[in-house]
Amino acid sequence: MKSMIVCLFIALTAQAQFSAEDMLKSCVYTNDTGETFAYRLSAPQFPSAGKKYPLILFLHGSGECGTDNLNQIKVGVPALMETCLKRAGPVMVMAPQCQVGNTWVKRLAMREDYAASREIAPPLEVALEICRYLVAERQADPDRIYITGLSLGGFGTWDAIQREPTLFAAAIPICGGGDIRRVQEIKRLPIWVFHGRDDKNVAIACSRRMVEALKLAGNRKVRFTEYEGAEHNVWDRTYANPEVIEWLLQQTRAKKPWWKCW
Repeated sequence: MKSMIVCLFIALTAQAQFSAEDMLKSCVYTNDTGETFAYRLSAPQFPSAGKKYPLILFLHGSGECGTDNLNQIKVGVPALMETCLKRAGPVMVMAPQCQVGNTWVKRLAMREDYAASREIAPPLEVALEICRYLVAERQADPDRIYITGLSLGGFGTWDAIQREPTLFAAAIPICGGGDIRRVQEIKRLPIWVFHGRDDKNVAIACSRRMVEALKLAGNRKVRFTEYEGAEHNVWDRTYANPEVIEWLLQQTRAKKPWWKCW
């Protein structure tokens, strides 16, 4: 799809005193029909010719919905960016923003009998479209695209990987949930799930159901961290953990066997 991105880039090698707003510059994605979608992007300021960079897609929570293209990087992202700054090598981070009433998923997977809608929610569809654009521009490494999200974004993360399991190398859904009937699609995907045991906003059962279903489907790469005594906000400690981010960035997209390439 012919498209245009208007944005400014900034290196992740910037000094730690910069805020998330400084490091993720305001961008506007315009598709071939003229529709626009606001997001934030951090990428190498002077990318090396021919070099590809890992890309983390971040999906914000419901409290950060809006049209200011700013609120989505105020929660969770500061801790994520600080940890990325401390590691060797640049990382691209993309944070789109969805509007109130038009979010990452059409319904939340709060119940065991939840079934995902047939159609993808428009904001999530555009977010994935931007990921593909960055790959087409030879900036993002197609084998190292990652997704993470918190709360509403956690539900969006599950939905994204179940709809596009071959797009991502790994996922970190935080206090979310998905469709347990569709875990076969992601039974080979590395997934590290996080949830507070005393979460009153999103019951921990939402994550537990997905993890159990994945294990029954044969996923040997799923991990689950339950924070004892923690409630809804477990994303800061998760993103501030270097082990978590290193694990994420070590994953690469599974290659198809040669006999499936024909």
